[in-house]
Amino acid sequence: YRHWFTGGDVRLESVQNATDQARLAARTITGHADAYSAVPWFWSDIGDMKLQMVGLTAGGDSHVVLGDLPDNKFSIYHYAGDRLLGIESVNRPGDHMLGRKMLGAGFSPTPQTVAMGPEELKAALAAFQQGEPTRAAG
Repeated sequence: YRHWFTGGDVRLESVQNATDQARLAARTITGHADAYSAVPWFWSDIGDMKLQMVGLTAGGDSHVVLGDLPDNKFSIYHYAGDRLLGIESVNRPGDHMLGRKMLGAGFSPTPQTVAMGPEELKAALAAFQQGEPTRAAG
């Protein structure tokens, strides 16, 4: 199907997408059709690692890494220009949840804001949601 975020055709195979699409089909059948606008997210537990992804990262041209790679606690924020495409996290569930909130709100912090860390990102998202001008919006 044509995905609202990428503007292109995508095929997603995940529990989240399947349940969201089922809800959309039920709403359509009952005459309450909506546009599909869910932000895709995925997860897997492998041993002692929790892998979580939000968004669609294909087509990215740069990234910002937060956290500690040797300790397997990091997140990779993928960008196309200054547009945040998605986040891949290993053992950093807070980054994943913040990413879901940011992408769901249509907020794309600059790579420089991401590099400042989670607290700056939370503040920038709050300012964006309140309609305040912010240098973090891309």
